[in-house]
Amino acid sequence: MSHKAVSEAQYSLFDETVPLRRVEHVSELPKTAQALADAIGIDATIDLVKMFGGDEIKIPEVVDGTSRMWAVLVESIGREAAAKLVGRFGGVSVYVAKCEAVLRVHRNREIIRSYDAGEPFDAIRRRYKLSRSHLFRLLKKTV
Repeated sequence: MSHKAVSEAQYSLFDETVPLRRVEHVSELPKTAQALADAIGIDATIDLVKMFGGDEIKIPEVVDGTSRMWAVLVESIGREAAAKLVGRFGGVSVYVAKCEAVLRVHRNREIIRSYDAGEPFDAIRRRYKLSRSHLFRLLKKTV
């Protein structure tokens, strides 16, 4: 699977319908993502992760400024969240975590729930693009 396909599959877990978007799951995120969520909310944090996961970004110093980063932030998380981000971290470089570990844990929980609900093994395997042996090992760990 290509890197792009892996990233798209990973970020599909950030879909609006996924329980990770609920506030009670903020504690499962890495500390850097928790700090962002405290400042701008979980939805905007997830949108930042989608856009910049694994990168360090320089937060503009001015709300409604003319910098390219301001425009990118407004486009990716909205003006209100971008303004909050500038208010809290303006002029500072911030690392945006990929959140891979929490995504993997969440994905595994969803796989187990699907299997326990009676979804066929091969249907789960195809949906999550896993090999038979990997899915078997994942399910075996939970028994």
